[in-house]
Amino acid sequence: MKEIFIKKQVGITLVALVVTMVVLLILAGITIMYTMGENSILNKAQDAKNKTEEAIDNEQEYMSQVDNMMNEYTNGTGNGGTNTPAESENPWAKVDRIAKAIANDENITNNSTQATGITEKGEVYDIKVGDILEVEYEGENKRVRVIGLKHDDLVNSGVYGGNHTKASITFDFIEFMTGSTWQQMNTSNTNSGGWANTTMRTFLNGAAGKEKLSNEAYIKQVKKKYIRIYNNASSVAVCNDYLWLLASSEIVNSGYKNGAYGYTITSEGLQYQYYKTMNPTWDAANIGLVRKPTELGTALGWWLRSPRYNLNVSFCTVHAEGYVNFSDNASTSRGIVPGFCI
Repeated sequence: MKEIFIKKQVGITLVALVVTMVVLLILAGITIMYTMGENSILNKAQDAKNKTEEAIDNEQEYMSQVDNMMNEYTNGTGNGGTNTPAESENPWAKVDRIAKAIANDENITNNSTQATGITEKGEVYDIKVGDILEVEYEGENKRVRVIGLKHDDLVNSGVYGGNHTKASITFDFIEFMTGSTWQQMNTSNTNSGGWANTTMRTFLNGAAGKEKLSNEAYIKQVKKKYIRIYNNASSVAVCNDYLWLLASSEIVNSGYKNGAYGYTITSEGLQYQYYKTMNPTWDAANIGLVRKPTELGTALGWWLRSPRYNLNVSFCTVHAEGYVNFSDNASTSRGIVPGFCI
C-alpha cells in the first residue's frame, strides 16, 4: 500500500508541472504579443507620443501665425491697418531698410564689397557690389547695379534716423534709363559752369527724371563734385543731386596725363568699388562699360558729367565699345545711365 501511494503522488506532481508550464507559456505568448507586436503597448505608447508632439508643433505654428498677424495689424501693415498691405509693399522699401542697417554698421566702409546683417524688421540681408536689382521708369523695368557702399556724402545726415555722413548704397543704371530716347547735355554747345549748369542735371532731378522712378521716395540726396571751368583743375565745386551722371574719375583712375582722368583735367570723385574691381583703363575698350538702350539693344555711347579738358563745347562720353577717352559736343544726344543712392 505504501509503495502504491508513492507512485500515485509522483504522477499527480508531473501532471501539475506540465499544466503549469503550458499556462506559463500561454501567458508569456500573450505578454510578448501585447508588448512587442504590431498593436503592442510599446507601439501604442510611441504613437501617442508622436501625436502629442505633432499637436504641440501645430499649436506653436498656429500661435506664431497669430502673433505675426497681430504684429501686422499693430504696425498698420495688415488688412486692418491704415497703410498699404505688406504683400503690396514697394520692394525698394526693403532696400531702404537694408540701407538703414548698413548705415549703422561701423564695419562697412567705402572699400567694402559686401554687407550682411538683419534689418529692423528682422529681414536677413546679404548685398554685394555688383548685385543687380530692377526699378521702373515710366512703367518699364530697368536694371540697376550696386557700384559702391558708403561712398557718397549725404546732404541730410539724418535720413537714416541718426547722424550719418555717407549714403549706404550707390547704384547706376545698366541700360539707358530713358531707353532709346537720348538726351542732350545742353541745348547749345557749351560746358560753361560744368555739370551743375547743364539741362541734363535739371532733367534728371526733376519731374521727367527722378519723379518717374518707382523708388523715388527712397532716393537720398548726395553731394557731387564737378569741374566748373573745363581747363581749370582748381575749379572743382560741389552740387546736391538725387540723380547724376558718373564722372570720369568715378570709373577710371588714369587719363591723358598724370592727375587726369580720361579726357578730364582732374578728379570729380573717387572711383567706385565696382569699377575699381573691374580696373578699366581710360584708353582701352572694356566690355564692362558697354551700355545699351535696352537689355537686347545695340551698344551706344553714353554721357559722363565731366567737361573735356581742352574744349569749351564738349562733355566726356564712354564709347559704344567701352572706351573712356571720347567726348561729344554738349548739344549731341547720347544715352544716359544715372547714378543714385538709397
